[in-house]
Amino acid sequence: MAANSVMVRPGARENSAPKRAGLTVNEIYEQLKQMAVLYKIRPGERVNELELAERFDVSRTPIREALNRLVAENLLTFVPNRGFFIRELDGKEVFDLFELRRTIESTAVMLACERASDNDIKTLRRSWKQVMKSAERMRSDELVVKDEAFHLELAALSGNAEIGRVLQGINARIHYVRWVDVDQRRNEAFTEHLHILDALAARDVERCMALTDTHIRWRMEEITRVVHASVIKLYAK
Repeated sequence: MAANSVMVRPGARENSAPKRAGLTVNEIYEQLKQMAVLYKIRPGERVNELELAERFDVSRTPIREALNRLVAENLLTFVPNRGFFIRELDGKEVFDLFELRRTIESTAVMLACERASDNDIKTLRRSWKQVMKSAERMRSDELVVKDEAFHLELAALSGNAEIGRVLQGINARIHYVRWVDVDQRRNEAFTEHLHILDALAARDVERCMALTDTHIRWRMEEITRVVHASVIKLYAK
């Protein structure tokens, strides 16, 4: 989808004809979420409800409901009397999210050391080694999805479902930045997963937490660099 494909077209007006009830609100929400996560519309640009309704061939009501859900998840912003906007790529916000992610995942592996079964740890290790075998042939966007899945499965070993839900929300908000970064340090970062699993298998809580913290830790200058590279990539589309 072109970056500005849902901007207002000259002369656009709402079709008075009844719209079909084809897509559910959930289906519309999932498609709009992908647009927001991947910045299919550039940061700061307005989302046009009318054009989205025409694109999905539905009324504006389910579009508005889906957009409001994305606002609640901090994937869009809403400005009264102006409408919905794609969130800006803000370095401080991204830094705060990585800091929160570090805290959550460090807690998750601490609990996993107590609760995860040996078999579940071995299964996750086998799964990740399969990813590593084909990593060189994967596109960056595919690798980010695999990486996110690994961290969600690692968090699931904690036995705390709420940790996984919070982590999914964080991942959505930093997804694009991680996509850009994975090109620069994929081998180093992905090998670190195996070290974390080794410490987990040994039930070494301190080492497992320290490795997880180091794996996720970012300095503000690194965040600034990657956010800058992300913006350049967006506007080069």
